[in-house]
Amino acid sequence: MSVTQSPGASELAEYRQEFLMSDQQVKSKATFCTNIQLPPGVHEFEAEGNKSKPAEMPPSMKRLIYMDDRVVPGSFYVEAVWVTAPEPTVHPVHRHDDHDEILGFVSSNTDDPTDLNAEIDLVVDGVKTTITKTCFVHIPAGVEHGGLCFRKIDKPVFQIAMSRQSRFESIPPT
Repeated sequence: MSVTQSPGASELAEYRQEFLMSDQQVKSKATFCTNIQLPPGVHEFEAEGNKSKPAEMPPSMKRLIYMDDRVVPGSFYVEAVWVTAPEPTVHPVHRHDDHDEILGFVSSNTDDPTDLNAEIDLVVDGVKTTITKTCFVHIPAGVEHGGLCFRKIDKPVFQIAMSRQSRFESIPPT
C-alpha cells in the first residue's frame, strides 16, 4: 500500500516550520503556534468558492490565530479573529456531524466586559439569535449553524471557534 501526500502538504510543512516556535526549555510536548494562515481548502467561502484562490478575510476582520492537526500535529481545531466593524453574513450555514463546536464572542470593553458593544446575529438549528453579551455558544454535533452577521460593532469583538475535531471540516464544506 502506498501513501500519498494530500495536495498542499509541502506548503503546510513550510508554514508549520515558519509559524511554530520551539523552546528546548519547555517540555518537549508543548508547541507554541503563531500561525494565521489557513490550510488549503479551509473556509473556501472567504475565497468565494475558488479553491485556487487563498482565503481572505474582509478588512473589518483580522485573523489572530489558526491551529488544527495540519498546523500542529495532534492538536484540535481552534481559531480566533478580531472583528472591528460591521460585516454582513461571513460564515455560511453548515454542520459538523461528529463533533460539537464552541463559538465565543468576547467584549473588548474593559469597563464592562460583559457588554459586547455589538449586535451579532447567529442562526442555530434554524433560529436566529442576536448576541449582545460576552458568551460562549455550545453547538452539539449535527446541529446546523452559521449565518453569522456582525450587524453592529461599536468596539472590537474577539471571536473564537473551537472543536475537538482534528481539522476543520463541515457539511457542506465552508
